[in-house]
Amino acid sequence: MTTIGNIEHLVDKLCTTVSSLRTERDRLRAQVDELKSKFAEKDLELIRAGKENQRTLEVLEREKLTLQKEKNQIEGQLKAIYERISTLMPELSGTTPGAGGERSAGG
Repeated sequence: MTTIGNIEHLVDKLCTTVSSLRTERDRLRAQVDELKSKFAEKDLELIRAGKENQRTLEVLEREKLTLQKEKNQIEGQLKAIYERISTLMPELSGTTPGAGGERSAGG
C-alpha cells in the first residue's frame, strides 16, 4: 500500500509541477507578446521619425535652392544696376581711386 501511496504522492507533485510550469509558460507568453507589441511601436516610431527627417531634409533642400536662385537674381540685378551707373557716370568705373569721392564732395 505504501507503494500506491508513494505513487499517488508523486503524481500529485507532478501535477502541481506541471500546473506551475503551465502558469509560468502562460505568463512568459504574455510577457513576450507585450514586448513584441512594444518593439512594433518603437519600430513604427523609428519609421515615422525617419520619414519626418527625410521630409525636413527635402524642405531644407528646396529652401536652399530657392535662396540660391534669389541670391543669383539679386546678384544679377546688382550687376545690372552697377553697369547702368557705370554707363551714366563713367568716372565711377575709372581707375582713379578718389574720383567718386571728389564728385560727391563737390556736389
